[in-house]
Amino acid sequence: MHNRQQWIVPALVLFIGGCATDAKFNDVYTQITLPQLQAGQPIPLPNSEPILKVTGRLGNTNQDDHIIMDRQTIESLGLVEYSVLDLFEQQNHIFRGVLMRDLLDLWQVDSQATTLNLKALNDYNIQVPIIWLKQYPVLFALQQDGENMQSDYRGPAMLVFPYQHFPSVSEFAEESYWIWQIAEINVQ
Repeated sequence: MHNRQQWIVPALVLFIGGCATDAKFNDVYTQITLPQLQAGQPIPLPNSEPILKVTGRLGNTNQDDHIIMDRQTIESLGLVEYSVLDLFEQQNHIFRGVLMRDLLDLWQVDSQATTLNLKALNDYNIQVPIIWLKQYPVLFALQQDGENMQSDYRGPAMLVFPYQHFPSVSEFAEESYWIWQIAEINVQ
């Protein structure tokens, strides 16, 4: 395999007495790269083409009252990965990206904010409760099976929910929350 340090072993969903139990946050993913950019640090302006614009209730911005980020800046938060059965393709894929929790911390999202409104390149919109993104390892995925996601299919990014590891959160397995081609996020 690749020369990388794996600190966390992906968890299997445990079955005790016939009932599925939820995994712990850190047991779901494997850390691939260490963070170079962390909460509290200024967000650099993009060196390459921006792939994400973030607006709304933010405490940290890099352009007027909003944030623009390129792939390199997003990845500098530290890449993680996990495998999940893709709800649409009905096959297992390894998704790699950054934890939404880490993005929220970097953006210094207002503590009173409750929802992210995500908008795709095709104008599809979905609202996701911020509490989910803080309590569970929801992935802002940039890669699928080792390849960068391209905008002609799922790229530049998509949300991936670890629904197999958290069966008690049945909403994670709802297809409507699996937004891809994410271009803009508004913090509400």
